[in-house]
Amino acid sequence: MTASTDQFADIATRTQEAVTTAVRTWADTVQTFTGSITGSRPALPDAQVVVDRYFDFAEQVLENQRRLAKSVLTAGAQAAESVTEQAARTAESVAARTVNATETVAGKAADVTKAAGERTAASARAAQNASK
Repeated sequence: MTASTDQFADIATRTQEAVTTAVRTWADTVQTFTGSITGSRPALPDAQVVVDRYFDFAEQVLENQRRLAKSVLTAGAQAAESVTEQAARTAESVAARTVNATETVAGKAADVTKAAGERTAASARAAQNASK
């Protein structure tokens, strides 16, 4: 090992020893204090039971979060599908109206062109008759 790794391991070991000493001191102080108040050793909850209860609770919270996330995603997918369908119907309607409008404009343009042609022909005949 290198010098920095050795130093890190030494610091970790000393820190662990300091924490262990602090916890033992705290536990002894609590036992002494509670023993003087109650006259006997208090019944502390079983650490295994506490850990199991904590993780059971965390498991329930996580499962609730999973269900919520899935329901939000489902609602979002349904909303997106609805918007997509509505957009498709709107596009179809606009396309149909555009075709109808184009046909109407083309028909009117043909009528105007025909009328203009007829007027031009009539003017040409009139000019031809006048020149005779």
